[in-house]
This record gives sequence, C-alpha cells and structure tokens, in this order.
Amino acid sequence: MTAIDKAAIAWTIAIVVIGVAVASMGDQLQSSDAPAAPTYAPTEMEKESAETMESTVSKPTMVGWDRIESVQDPGIGHESHQLAVILAPSDKVYSGTIQYDASEPIQLVALHGPLGPGEDNGQPIWTPDGKTKFALTFVDQGKARGSWDFAGNALAVHTMNTETFITDYKLDYTEKRVAKNVMNGVVESIIDPGVGHESHSLAVIIPPSEDIHTGVLSYSASEDIQLVSLNGPLGEDESADLIWTPDGDTIFELTFIDPKTNMGSWEFSGNALALHTLNTNGFTASYSVVTEVEHMEKHMEKEEVMKEEEPPAMTGPQTVEVRIPSGTAVPGCEETNECYIPATVSINVGDTVSWPNEDTAAHTVTSGSAADGPSGAFDSSLLIAGGTFEHTFDSAGSYDYYCMVHPWMVGSVNVS
Repeated sequence: MTAIDKAAIAWTIAIVVIGVAVASMGDQLQSSDAPAAPTYAPTEMEKESAETMESTVSKPTMVGWDRIESVQDPGIGHESHQLAVILAPSDKVYSGTIQYDASEPIQLVALHGPLGPGEDNGQPIWTPDGKTKFALTFVDQGKARGSWDFAGNALAVHTMNTETFITDYKLDYTEKRVAKNVMNGVVESIIDPGVGHESHSLAVIIPPSEDIHTGVLSYSASEDIQLVSLNGPLGEDESADLIWTPDGDTIFELTFIDPKTNMGSWEFSGNALALHTLNTNGFTASYSVVTEVEHMEKHMEKEEVMKEEEPPAMTGPQTVEVRIPSGTAVPGCEETNECYIPATVSINVGDTVSWPNEDTAAHTVTSGSAADGPSGAFDSSLLIAGGTFEHTFDSAGSYDYYCMVHPWMVGSVNVS
C-alpha cells in the first residue's frame, strides 16, 4: 500500500470515528438511565458563531459552487483544529484557483509529498500517523471570503478551533502527473553563484533556459525566503533595474519578491525560478509548480508578427464589452479589480459599452459612486442573470459607475 493510500485511509478513519462517537453519545443521552445533562449557557461568541453557521447553511449554494463541512483535523498535533479536505492527497499535482465563501474566517492549505526519508528538514509538515509526512503550505488571508491560486498534492481549508465550519467553494483546476512543466519535490539551497551574491543562499527550481515558464508555485521552507525569477539573458542593447549574472557577461533581469514568510504561493513568469535568502545558513524547501511553457522561437515569432501587424482602421462607432463575471455577488473581486472586466475602458465619443451579466445574481450598472450616490448619467436598473445593458456615450469625460446592490463593484469609462 502506498504512503498516499495510508494518508487517505487515515483521513477516512478519522471521519468515521468522529461519526461513531457522535452517534454513541446521542444514544447515551437518550437512555433513561443516563444522568441528566448539565445546564449550559452558550457564550455570546458561541451564539454568534452558531447564527453565522445557520445563516450559511440556510442560504442556497451558488450555481457552479460546492459546499463542504469540516471535521476534526486528523493530523498529529492538530487535534484541536477543524479541516475540510477538498482535494485528497494524490501522486499527481493539482493546480488552479479556489474561490471560497465560509461561515467564518478560514485558512488555506496545500500539501506537498509525501516526503521521502530525511526530506522533512525544518519545513512545516502535516502527518496523519507520524510516518507519512507532507510539507505544509498554510496561508491565512484572515477572511471568510476570497480566492487563492495554488499548486500541490492536496487542498483543504482549515480553522484553529474545535467548532465545525461550512465552506462554499468553486474550483478551477487541473490534475497532472509530474513532467517537465509539472514539478513536485524538495530542494536544498547552495551558496548563490551570482556575482555580488556570494553571501546569499539560492535554491534553483527551474534552471535558466530559453523557455519561458508561466505558472503557479506553492512552497514550504525551513525559514523565511525570497522568491526569484530571471528573464533573459539580456541583449547588448537591453538593460534592467535589477540584474543577476553568474559571470559578469551573461546578464538576466531579476524579479525579487520578499513576502517575509516561509510558506505561500506565487504567480510568476520567467526563464528561471528560484528561492533565496540573504544569508549563507542554507535552507530546505518543498514545492509544487505547474507551468505553461513557451519556447523562445515561438515567442520571438509572436513579437515579430505583432510588430508587423497594423492597427485596424476605425470605421465608425464601436461597441466595447464589459463583462459582469460569475461570483461578483460575493466580496473579493474588488481586491483584484475584476468585479467588472475590464474595470476601466477607454472609448471615443459615439461608442457604446455593453455590460452582459454572467453572474447568477442580479446587478446594476449605475453611474456615480457608492459614497455619493447615482450621478444620473446612466442606470441599468436591476439587470437579471443573463441580461445585457448597453449605453452609448455622446459626450467626452470620465464616467465612474458601481452596482447599487453590491457596492464593492466599481468601474469607469473614459470617453475622448
């Protein structure tokens, strides 16, 4: 039996044990010989938690979303926590985006592994039995609603208390076997070979090549690390504000991100990918990466085609589409400025903007702002799911707008 089978069985047994214990307790309480249960007055915090849970359970699940309830975390040392497994441990690598709407603030969890002997070298781990160990990426966004781009061998949501919680979620993900562009492993750092970086440590995940990798990295390290991607090498007539070079001649543009944490996820693009620290102590990191690979030849051909293409001639008034995407009825889209897509458009006088509502909830497209109210320039009234609102702009200016039902949704139209 594989280590992953053992982990999956351990999670299943934990859930069954909890169910049997609850059923047994119910039988005892119903027995006439059982002592009377003590009177217990819930605290205000418990009342509020129960009301929130009841509210979450009673509301309908959004179209395309699923709902899950937590159980006691079966991980050793996590017995006082709650866990809801969304994607069970697998020898394949999951990668994608989860949108969530929970009954309370939750944490997001990705697992990497299981680890081989000696590979748990200081990075945070999760284990159901003390033997099968996974590196743990644990992200606390501090909120009950949001989204997360992830990669890993398992995906779950979590809280650090004993009360169950409910999470509505929507997943857009792939499940792939380890390959050239699907990586999953453990890496040890070395002294950074870059000129001027000799006092630093570096762990290379994707070595420099002509291929351009675009994807998601999730990681768990033995100390706080920085994230590095390289683009290049640069040509003789190219320059960059931050560079990295192994020999003084081959020069790469350097993207250097310091999240000041040892766990997390990063959307990146570049010809190389690495983890880094500003010391020579050395570190261990576990990671999962899924990328799309673009070969340099195709990239250069694409750039040449873009240079040769002439912009289309404007033949008259145009119609520009601004989508109202699914899920905007739940706060979170404002953090990425994607409540209307695109949030800002630039058009000419006489052009029309069309707003199709792709969400399951009704919205409005109302000129003005939530703070000052409607300006009167245009208003869609209540736009039901599947409906479309259009407005032709006959005067130049800048027009802000928002949704009167969901005021975190904002956009603007610039007319010249």
